[in-house]
Amino acid sequence: MALLRINWDTRASIAPQAAATGDAVATDANAGSRFLERPMLVYVTSDDATNSISRKLEDVGFADERVAIGSKFFKCVKISAGNALQDRLIKANGKATPRLLFVKRDYTVMATLEKKNLSGGKIVKAMAKLARAEYKNSFDSMVSSYAKLLNELDRLEGKKAQIADNERRVREKPNKSKAKKIEREKAKYDKAVADWKAKEEKLLAFKPKALKKSVT
Repeated sequence: MALLRINWDTRASIAPQAAATGDAVATDANAGSRFLERPMLVYVTSDDATNSISRKLEDVGFADERVAIGSKFFKCVKISAGNALQDRLIKANGKATPRLLFVKRDYTVMATLEKKNLSGGKIVKAMAKLARAEYKNSFDSMVSSYAKLLNELDRLEGKKAQIADNERRVREKPNKSKAKKIEREKAKYDKAVADWKAKEEKLLAFKPKALKKSVT
């Protein structure tokens, strides 16, 4: 399901000096300094295509529903091991590849996970800690609520398939009464989809905490 994939943005660097050439930044009204719009989840990839830890991380860790949903709290950035060596922020936090860095909006690295710590459970724990530090929203509540939304979406997808099948049957054997019923079902489905999107938008309306530290 597309909604359960982590949306990675591939970059060459993440350190503050890169902000003027592409990093999304915002000005905090109270602090008067530049910060990241959202905290970052940074994935330092391995150059070794046969790396078993990388395969397990991508096939198991990132496939964890809680991890995929939780990633919506963050700007998810992927950077190669070679580029990571040139980035002053990343090279100061861990050495193994792959590894994950959890970065606050003021560019402070709150946690680094590598090697045996790259499990779904530990990733979720680090995500929750960073989210609590940066947002007023409840991480656990959001993840739980979004999982329920996905269940609703599955039911909507089933309804969509049923409507498509009914339309095919009416095309093969025209029936005005059934055709009108299908139109009513489609209208009801469209409304349900619109309601679902409104719920998702509300759920993903994150409320960041005020920033106080300046980027150095």
